[in-house]
Amino acid sequence: MNRLVYFPVPGRAEASRVALALSNVEWEDIEVDGEKFAMMRSNGELPWDMLPVLQTSNGTIAESSAILRFAGQYSGLVPSDSYQAAKADEFIDGMGPLARALDTTFGISDVDERVQLRKALFESEGEGTKNLQMYEKKIGESPTGWAAGTDEMSIADLKLFTELFALFSGNYDGIEVPVIKSYPNLLKYHSKVANEKRIKEHYGRVSKDDIRWTFLPGAFD
Repeated sequence: MNRLVYFPVPGRAEASRVALALSNVEWEDIEVDGEKFAMMRSNGELPWDMLPVLQTSNGTIAESSAILRFAGQYSGLVPSDSYQAAKADEFIDGMGPLARALDTTFGISDVDERVQLRKALFESEGEGTKNLQMYEKKIGESPTGWAAGTDEMSIADLKLFTELFALFSGNYDGIEVPVIKSYPNLLKYHSKVANEKRIKEHYGRVSKDDIRWTFLPGAFD
């Protein structure tokens, strides 16, 4: 039995959760709190001292992108064509700057300071804005509408869809829904992925009051 261990939020594990859910692999979604995370780290259970991790019969896999690539093999979301597979990897790796920019706001206990920093990320010259503009451009250039220009939905789409749109769920104070409204290509992309049959079925029981409401069709209408 594979065990995906992460906090009870979408965050950097959601793409892998979806990939595992769409596979035939037996797995368990293990949600932990900060105390359990600290205990796992002190016990040496985390190869890079971070979550998520995927515990398998062969050992533990760390780093969210590595887990996603592993899970994607079982869900058929890693392109069989080597070029398209590389383009999916390229897109995944290219999302690093936004994650690193957001990382600077975590761990700040002062709410006003945290909100101010996050708002600044999405101002005209902010790092968040620069990354959204890049995503907007990439999606606009895609011949298929999928993130990496692949023929079908890939692991790159799971990562972009879950990590980008989760930012506007209300879980990240200081990042407001109107920000995403300025990016028509990304809104069109959201509709494409949210209405993809497997994704729509996966989130079929999610309500608009759930933290995952941004993954529902029409969420930003």
